[in-house]
Amino acid sequence: MDKTYCHYHPAQPATWHCAPCTRHFGDCCMPRNADAPDELPRCPLCGGALTYLGAANRAQPFWERIPRFFLYGLQAAPLQLAALVALVSLFMPSGFMATMALLVVLISLTSKYLEAVIEHASLALAEAPSLSAAFGSGRFSLFFQLLGLVLLSAGLMWLAADFHSEAIFMITALLIQLVLPAIIIRLVLDKSLLAALNPDAIGAVIKAMGWRYLILWVFCFMLWSLPDSVVYLLAHGLPRVVLMPVATFLFVYSLVVMSAMLGYAVFQYQGALGFAAAAEDEHAGFPESEYRKRRALAEAEIRLKEGQAGQALEVLGKALDRDANDLRLNERYHQLLFAMQSRERCLRHLAHYLPLAARQNPAQAATAMLNARQLQGDYLPEDALVCEKVAEALLARHKTREGLSLLRNFHQRFPDYPHVPRAYLLAARGFAEGLGQLEPAQKLLGFIRSRYPGSPLLDEVDALEAVISRLAAN
Repeated sequence: MDKTYCHYHPAQPATWHCAPCTRHFGDCCMPRNADAPDELPRCPLCGGALTYLGAANRAQPFWERIPRFFLYGLQAAPLQLAALVALVSLFMPSGFMATMALLVVLISLTSKYLEAVIEHASLALAEAPSLSAAFGSGRFSLFFQLLGLVLLSAGLMWLAADFHSEAIFMITALLIQLVLPAIIIRLVLDKSLLAALNPDAIGAVIKAMGWRYLILWVFCFMLWSLPDSVVYLLAHGLPRVVLMPVATFLFVYSLVVMSAMLGYAVFQYQGALGFAAAAEDEHAGFPESEYRKRRALAEAEIRLKEGQAGQALEVLGKALDRDANDLRLNERYHQLLFAMQSRERCLRHLAHYLPLAARQNPAQAATAMLNARQLQGDYLPEDALVCEKVAEALLARHKTREGLSLLRNFHQRFPDYPHVPRAYLLAARGFAEGLGQLEPAQKLLGFIRSRYPGSPLLDEVDALEAVISRLAAN
């Protein structure tokens, strides 16, 4: 199963799906409300309920996590279980019935823990379940279902042997081994052996994974064979009393690693398996105000990409009614108005947006000012501080003429503004450094000196005059 991506952001994995609209949405389009975690997002196009896809499209392929599965088995709880089973194997009773009873208990406990491992791993939980948590549910039905699976497999092998054909016997054994991981996955998900043995259910697991199922099967087969290989290597060097617990320990460890791999495969292919789980690191959501802002921005972008610019403006307008001074909302609203060449509305909005941007992000205000000049060539803000801040940002971007136009006749436009010397010093630098026009710069500096003799900026005026004099001399 290939990953599915957001329809509007092709680099973002999809987490939600609207069947009527045939649209996939990523978390980028569907922010969550941390103050109302049970509130599920709805389709911004039709308003209908969305299907949650879980983290399947963000999951790392299981074959890239092989080292993590081996480390998973080295956590405290799996090692405790392996050590316990290995220790008990040293004290097996001699009687047949007593031995079988003890084996039933050990296999039941182990299968119960492995079931918990698969369930935990299917939720992408990195921490292995504790023994108390695994055994606390009181359900040990998996043992009897596995016993039924073993008996069924043995019966099939017996029937295959009845044909007295080595080829039929080997093919039967291979097929049983091949479908076993899929059966175990369905068994843990459905809690029913009959449901797990359904050919459609088995086929659904294999179809969901495609050729990657063979990778899973190969690793499971290798893990199953690992204890036998180790025992074979150590058989001639260790006494039986040591070899038995070592083999048992390795066998339980391999089963835990295998179960973690099977569980994570469920997590990776959850969508196709009819299962949905969030990643352990999934964002919990945003506070109410931030959530509403992000939702409005996301919906506006979706509407715009669907060719519904009018609805996008309406969404942003409603959001601004709630939060008129949010810079990001105002910026997006301005960008959309400008892109639509809605001249009158854009200029009206600039009266509010430009002062806001000048205070919080002058560079952003400079961009808005350049847009305004395209709509109205002689556009000027009505606030002195806004003019000064935006002019400074424009000069920093080497838009010298545009910046200087905001400072022209500044003392006449804003006679009560206390920082006229600062504005004209900025303009003088623009003329001298940006345009190389020394005469206008000198006139502005002379104006500051004569009109504002008590200004604290006179030292800077002197310094700039000295620089201009040297440039003029050269």
